[in-house]
Amino acid sequence: MKVRSVTKNKGKPVITLSPSDSLDKAVSLMMDLRIGSIVITDDDELVGILSEHDLLTILHNKHAMWTPLTVKDAMTPDPYVCDVDDSLEDAMNTMVDYNVRHLPVVYKGALKGMLSITDIVEELLRKAQFENKLLKNYIQNCPDEEDPQAKEKKQN
Repeated sequence: MKVRSVTKNKGKPVITLSPSDSLDKAVSLMMDLRIGSIVITDDDELVGILSEHDLLTILHNKHAMWTPLTVKDAMTPDPYVCDVDDSLEDAMNTMVDYNVRHLPVVYKGALKGMLSITDIVEELLRKAQFENKLLKNYIQNCPDEEDPQAKEKKQN
């Protein structure tokens, strides 16, 4: 599958801003649209990307503005979670359905870990590479129908 097939079927336009737009406008867009990054263009030319990480970096560097706030002021209470025994497909569906990239992993109400979208992509990539290797090995070791020994074995 090519990237083209994924992006073609997304159905959502790419959100862009200009380098001169305010950070307030960018944050408002990201919050309203529930997206994690915005592409920055100048005269329709890609010049950058503004991500959540970029916003955290600027907040860290300008920390005096938000120092009085507490974690409780910013956190999402009662986050979506997955159970240690949930399938990877169930976890992916939760992430897609609720547009989240991190799921705390629980077992009987106790925190056991954190699952990120990157963890899932890495696992799916490993699985695909392993299956690809198995298929290549199978094809290379598949008996040739024209092989006389294979025909003799079939006749016996």
